Formats: sequence, structure tokens, C-alpha cells
Amino acid sequence: MVYGGKPSTGCKNCRRRKIKCDEQRPACAQCTSTDRVCPGYAHLFDLVLRDQTEAVTQKAQRKRRREPASARGAATAAEQGKTAAQSSGQPPEGNLPPSSAIATTATSGFSLPRSFQEPPEQRAVNAFITNYVLIPRHPYSRRGYLDCLLPLYQNTRHDSLLSLATAAMALAIEGGSPSTEHYRQLSRSYFGKALLKTSKAIRDPIESVKDETLMAVLLLSFYESTRRESTKSMYALQNAEPIFPLSHSPLSYLGRISTFILTVSKRVLATSEATQISGVHDTGAVALVKHRGKENGKSELSARLLLAVQTQVVDHCIQTASPFAKTSADLDSLRPTTFDNAASRLTSLSARLSDLMAFANPLLRNFKEFPSHDQLMGILDFATSVEAQVSSWPSFVPADWAWRPSHSFDSLPSHERKLYVYNRRVDIYHDIWVANIWNSYRSAMLMIQYLILQTLAFLNPDPISPLGHRIVTAILKVQEMCDDICGTVPFNLGTKTYGGASDKAETKYPDDGIHKPSSDYRKSAAGLGGWFLMEPLKTAAKAICLREGQQDWILRQIERIQRIYTIRKPIEAAVADMPSPSCPGGR
Repeated sequence: MVYGGKPSTGCKNCRRRKIKCDEQRPACAQCTSTDRVCPGYAHLFDLVLRDQTEAVTQKAQRKRRREPASARGAATAAEQGKTAAQSSGQPPEGNLPPSSAIATTATSGFSLPRSFQEPPEQRAVNAFITNYVLIPRHPYSRRGYLDCLLPLYQNTRHDSLLSLATAAMALAIEGGSPSTEHYRQLSRSYFGKALLKTSKAIRDPIESVKDETLMAVLLLSFYESTRRESTKSMYALQNAEPIFPLSHSPLSYLGRISTFILTVSKRVLATSEATQISGVHDTGAVALVKHRGKENGKSELSARLLLAVQTQVVDHCIQTASPFAKTSADLDSLRPTTFDNAASRLTSLSARLSDLMAFANPLLRNFKEFPSHDQLMGILDFATSVEAQVSSWPSFVPADWAWRPSHSFDSLPSHERKLYVYNRRVDIYHDIWVANIWNSYRSAMLMIQYLILQTLAFLNPDPISPLGHRIVTAILKVQEMCDDICGTVPFNLGTKTYGGASDKAETKYPDDGIHKPSSDYRKSAAGLGGWFLMEPLKTAAKAICLREGQQDWILRQIERIQRIYTIRKPIEAAVADMPSPSCPGGR
């Protein structure tokens, strides 16, 4: 949804008169002082799900007025031909179902069958399901929702909310290459239709508790995160798979995705605006889950959708430095205790990071008042506690999640290898999702170390004191996490430099020296690898205590991802969402 500014929550009279409303209830002071009948206030969800039909119509009319007369004449002739075909009882070619597409040739006087032409939306959905949903993955890496799509999608009508949301998202993703860029305009049309259906569904007592409705909301937020990242900032596919990917961390975000239709949006606007808007979305997402209740979350599929919401709420809270404790009780009470895996455990452990940031940031960024020694030690103790929790996560991962070194890129010429590999570090993982979850852990550890270094910069300890040694330990941990993230770049991207989510034979991916990269791995890396890498690389790029040249290499990989997925955002803005950490002793 195109963001048109923070929606006004005033009464309808004040909005029409364009004056400030004090929002008193049952009637505002502006109306009572002028003897007007106060008409009341719009529902919260009406503000989030604003109807854009009129704005879209006006935009199309303006575009049509700018077209040359010859183009309008050709369009009119085509419309007349369509009308004539309908009056003769013959359906127009564009309305033929894919399975019965027959072309007629007037010159020959008889009909000839031709190759079946799938509509763009169907072609995009097929490609999306093939390249993103049906790819095998480790069962313990599930914390997103795309693997829940197919069981729900195959039982829906073509004009259902879930079908429209899936088409909008698939068109947006498939429109990443220059040859299919026109898909993006079509995706906006489907997004608008799905938005209207969602507004009705969440008010319907039956539709609002269906898994299909929650799935559609998550998909639309996935769409929103990819659109915002490509035009203004960058998400999620991490958590969608969670773009991401949907989360990887750009404000993705009904949980790293906008809520109620946008789930929690990750890093899309100026910080103050994003916090206000995503706060409304976060409340809407949790409200929808609470409305469904525990009775509607007993199945494994429903539990996975709830986990996806919780994962994205955690991610949103971390990105906005807002405490997760306010929503954790509501979500934990609804989530089955038996549904747990390595991915969901990381989400639970990372939840306290948002509480740490909510506590520390107001003190460390208060330029009017210097934090006291007790406050700084309180931050350090809190950070140490969170670090101990998060750092325990690797002990819970399955044995086959361990990464292995690969030497398959050693055969590349030195100048070419340096474009794709940092410091000869090439690691291979069980699959692309396992690598993404490891990078989520590394990103969380980096943010903790950044807060520790910022706190120690204020304390300015003696280099030989225990706190002085803590500085060295934090710097070493930052270097380790950044090296590990850089080691996943060849696995996620290979030597890919072309646009789009398709795989090409000339792209080289690392192998273990025995088996060639599987086709499933190549598909997932070509489609999701860059999305999954974007947020960890942006987090690593903020470190100022790295080896010489490493930060520049990281920035070049971010630029490569922007080119591949046509993300129209300057590199400086791509890494400006998170404040730079202080590095005492490293200057």
C-alpha cells in the first residue's frame, strides 16, 4: 500500500475542515464549541486499511491524458474489437482460460491451436510456488509461513482473498528482473483488490478466524516489505522466508511484517514515523491472533502461523527498540508449548534483546543528560545477561546444522575470487534457511556487542582493568560474527550478478568437493539468497573495528544485492537505519 502520510484519527468534521481535533469522546471540543453534531471517529482498522480506489483511478486517468492520441485510438479500436467478439458469441482471447487458449486466424478462415499462454499472474504464482514454497528444507528451520501456503492455497477459489494476496506477492517478486518489470504494476492492482477483501474479512466473524485470512495478511505484509525495500528502504523475506525475505530485518513486519494487512513493517520510513505506524500495525496483528483464540490455533499449521507472527513481532520490537514484554504474554498464552524447534528457540531467546534496547537506547542517546555511572553499569549487567542467553543458542541446534568449509572457489582467478569471497572464507550449510537462521543469531550477537561497546565508551575504563578487557572481548566477538556472516555470502549468492530470482547455469555455487550443488539449493539461493543476506550485511557494515578493507567488501556485496533485486536505494541509505556503534580503544 502506498504510504500517504500518518492517517488522521480526528473526527470526520475536523478532518473535512482540516483543523486539529482534540479527539475527546463522545464529542470533540471543536464540534461542541460550534454547535455541530460530532459524527465520531473512524475505526482503527479503517485507518490502517485505507481504500485507495479513488487515488488509483485518478492516477490512471492522468496517465491516459498524457498518452498521445494515436495510442488512445489504438486502445479504443482494441476495445471495439473485443465488444464485437462478445456480441458474436465468441469470448475475447484475453478472457480465455489458460487450458483452452485458442487463437483464431481471420486470414486463413479456420482456427489453429497455439501454445498455451498463461496469464502473467498465473505464471508468476507458479514460479513463486516452485522456487520458494516447494523447496525442501530442514524441519527444525521452520519459523516463517511460506511452507503453510500450499495446503491453504490449493483449496481456495481464484478470486478469494488468499489467491489475490498470493498473486500480488508473486508478481512483485517475479518483477525483479528487467524483462518482467511490468509485473510490478500488475501486482499493485492485485494488492488493492486483496486489501479491500481483507478489510471485509477481518470484520466477518467466520472469515476472521480462518487460517486463510491470517495467511493472506502475512502475504500482504510480505508484499509491502518487498515493495518498500525496492523503492524506499529494504525485508523481509527473512521471516517470510522471512524475507525475508520478509526479515530478515528491514521493518518487516503481523509479526517482521506489517500487522493487520501490513504486519510489522521493517525500516520503511523515518524512524519516528515508522515507530508510530508499525506500532498500530503491531497492535492489529496481535489483536487478530487474540481474536482467533486458542481454539483456532490447535492444528500444526495454525501453530506455525502463530509462530510466524511472534517471530515478526520480536523482529519489529528489536528494530524499533520497543519492549517485547507488552505482547509476549498474549502470544505465549495462545501458542502450543509442544511446538518448538531450533528456529523458534532463537526467537524466544532474542526477545529479550528488544527489552535491552528499549532500556539502553534512551540513556545512551540522550544528548541533553549524560547517563550516570549506575545507569551505565545497569545497562552493562543487562547486556551481559542477554548475551549469555543468546550465546547459549548454538548448543541447541541439530548436529547437521554445523557449517563446513569449501574450497571450490579456490580455482577462480584471484581478482575474480575477491569479488565474491572475503579472506578465502567459503562456508556451506544444510540449506539456505539454516544459513539464514545462523545469520539471525549473529546479527543479534552483533547488536548486543554494539550496545556493550557504546556503554564502555561512556565508562572509559582503564585498558588493564576488567572492563578494559571486556572491550577487547567485545571487539573480538564483533570480528568473529562479521567473519561468519561474510562466509555465508558465497553460499547465498554464488557468483550471481544478473537481475531477477531465476537460476542460470553459468552461476557458480560452492560445493563440498564430492557432490555438486543440488537444483533445489540453487533455486533457493537464486531466489532468496540476497534477501536473506541483506539485513545481516547491513548490521555487519556498522562495525568500525573490522580488518582493513572488510567493511568496503561488505558494502560492495550490499550493492550487488541491490542490483540483483533492483532495489532502488543508495548504499548510504541502506546502512543508515541503525546507528553506528562506538568502538573504544579502536580509534
